[in-house]
Amino acid sequence: MDKLFSKLRIGEKIGLGFALVGLLFVGAVWHYHQTLASVLGDYHQLQGYELRKSLALEIEIELAAVRDAEKSFLIDPQDILAAEVDKHLQTLDKKMAALAMVDRDSRQTAGALQGLLTTYRERFQAVADAWKIMGLDENSGLQGAFRDKVHRLQALAANYNVDHLYTLLLQIRRSEKDLALRQDPAYRELVHKRIGEFRQLVETSELQAQVSERLLAELSQYATSFEPYAESALRAGNVAAGKGPFRDAAHRIEAILNAYHVPNLEASVLQLRRREKDFLLRGDDVYPPMVVEIGETIRSQITASPISDADKTLLIGLLNDYERDFLALVAQRSSIVTLTREMNSAADRVAPLVKQNVDQANQMMATRVAEIAQASHENARLSLLVTAGAIVLSIVFALVITARIVRPVRQMAGLLDGLAYGKPTEHVPTVSGGRDEINSMAESLNALVDHRMTFLRWWKESMDEVSARRALLAAGSDEEKDEAMQELRRAMIARLQQLNAIRGRLLQHGKRVLEISQRLQSASRSVSAGDAKSLEHAAEGMATLLAVVASEADIPSRHADNTAD
Repeated sequence: MDKLFSKLRIGEKIGLGFALVGLLFVGAVWHYHQTLASVLGDYHQLQGYELRKSLALEIEIELAAVRDAEKSFLIDPQDILAAEVDKHLQTLDKKMAALAMVDRDSRQTAGALQGLLTTYRERFQAVADAWKIMGLDENSGLQGAFRDKVHRLQALAANYNVDHLYTLLLQIRRSEKDLALRQDPAYRELVHKRIGEFRQLVETSELQAQVSERLLAELSQYATSFEPYAESALRAGNVAAGKGPFRDAAHRIEAILNAYHVPNLEASVLQLRRREKDFLLRGDDVYPPMVVEIGETIRSQITASPISDADKTLLIGLLNDYERDFLALVAQRSSIVTLTREMNSAADRVAPLVKQNVDQANQMMATRVAEIAQASHENARLSLLVTAGAIVLSIVFALVITARIVRPVRQMAGLLDGLAYGKPTEHVPTVSGGRDEINSMAESLNALVDHRMTFLRWWKESMDEVSARRALLAAGSDEEKDEAMQELRRAMIARLQQLNAIRGRLLQHGKRVLEISQRLQSASRSVSAGDAKSLEHAAEGMATLLAVVASEADIPSRHADNTAD
């Protein structure tokens, strides 16, 4: 640690201290922002739950609108109502997409809902297509097709409805025969009356124009030829067995009626339409078999009638086309019932899923609120601990760095005090190669102490040697000479030891210079401030030590001078 701090200058240490304190507070601020970001994330998550609930309710409302439009379409199938359903379904798709973007659970719910709505859309589209095939009104689709066929069949059936004409013809012939039998003028008037009724009925009937014209022509022939016969029968009682041109005309009228007579055809067609409309109104499966049964009856009536084969083929062809289109409509109606059931099943499964989504969102929201409340308390405590820890560590760092600066200053103050008033024996601890200004001051102060001690020891030992030599010169007896010689020997040994110490220190300075030189040569760069200062200190130390050695060389000459004196 001391070596690390010695590499730093005082300003760098102070800057490091401020940097560490700043980092601690940056860490505290970072923790605060992390906590704030966590709170914002929790808020957005809660907002997501609210959005999830809101979208679920909107989906539920839009689904109700879809079902209302669907019911309106089923009650009154129209393209505009089908388009309304599709419009609401498109809005639902947008709501589903928004729900899928909330979170993962919402995405799963939206996927399930989208699958059900896809099934619902397909079934509704199939129902709408089936209704279009059936016919959205009485003039379109299968309904319009079989309606056209049955209208033509009904119109043709009216052409073959001659039951009233045939009955009226028989009544005319009956009155004709009553006239021949009883010669009562009342029967002639009755024949005239019924001929008028027959003519009026033919003129107002729905028979083909050519048939009506033939009947009216034959009726005129009958009326014209009947008058002479009636006069003869009333005047002379000559009835000629009831024969005559009128009789042939009546037979021709009867033949025409037989050629266009299908008994009860029009009534059967009306009965067919009744059961058809019962099915369209109620949708009960009991009516289609009735329609088929009535169709068989009409077919048998047509087959058994005396009308021409071409007319039979036309009528039976229309009946077959009607039955085919009607049964296809029945099949479509059955398909619509099945598709509607499947559509309702898919729609009924959507509502519980939406409710489940809302319930899940409420439950998760309540759980998350409790977790956020607990986490908030923990984060508050942690924030206090982080702030307190940052303050404590800041104080510790400040004390450590301050101590690293103040302690060597105090040691140097004590050493300077020793230099001023006493004999210092200790050194300030230093680190070799340090960049710290205080470390440099300590090295210089230690060098000053070493030089002072060297000079003091050198001066003392030199004085001891001089004193020993003087004592030797002044000794009168052998004992005094021996004692003086011993003192001189001790002084010279001490000086030799000091010279060895100086030589060791010179070697250290030399090694220092050599190390710096080698480093400069290997780095191929200019001298740094630290190396220059080290070289300066080494050179000064060598100069000082060499000055001491030089003073040693002057001592023999001074000694010789003293002896001569």
